[in-house]
Amino acid sequence: MSTTNIDYQIVHYQGDTYKLTFNYLNDDNTAIDLAGYSADMYIKRSPGIDKFVCRLNDKHPTGVFGRTGDFDFNLFSGSTGETGGILLNYQGTTGSVFIEIDSGTVSKMPSGRHFYDLIVRNNTTLEVTTILSGTFELAREVTR
Repeated sequence: MSTTNIDYQIVHYQGDTYKLTFNYLNDDNTAIDLAGYSADMYIKRSPGIDKFVCRLNDKHPTGVFGRTGDFDFNLFSGSTGETGGILLNYQGTTGSVFIEIDSGTVSKMPSGRHFYDLIVRNNTTLEVTTILSGTFELAREVTR
């Protein structure tokens, strides 16, 4: 498995659905088969804290978790009841990764700069690899 961590900076609008599709490749640009892997993604206000503003797993379409109320600062209390999560080998394409966060969850995330990482775990060997990380900049919504 590639040990290259892709640094990807995200800029998004609060309240808009977030979707990202990318291919996870070896150093020689061949796709990495993610069958038999699970995935988790955390978005936090700061890398050094335990609480998060959003969490995703590979249980799409119910794999997105976040604030369930405007003043819920425990930040994790279960599924927001909308759609999202992570799909590995998306649409049958080896190495393709799809990430989705529904607009309801994004609208409850505080605006500003956050930090995130996406890990995959081999379900047999339990090897964990961070394949994507960076900042998640959330611009405040104006219209809604």
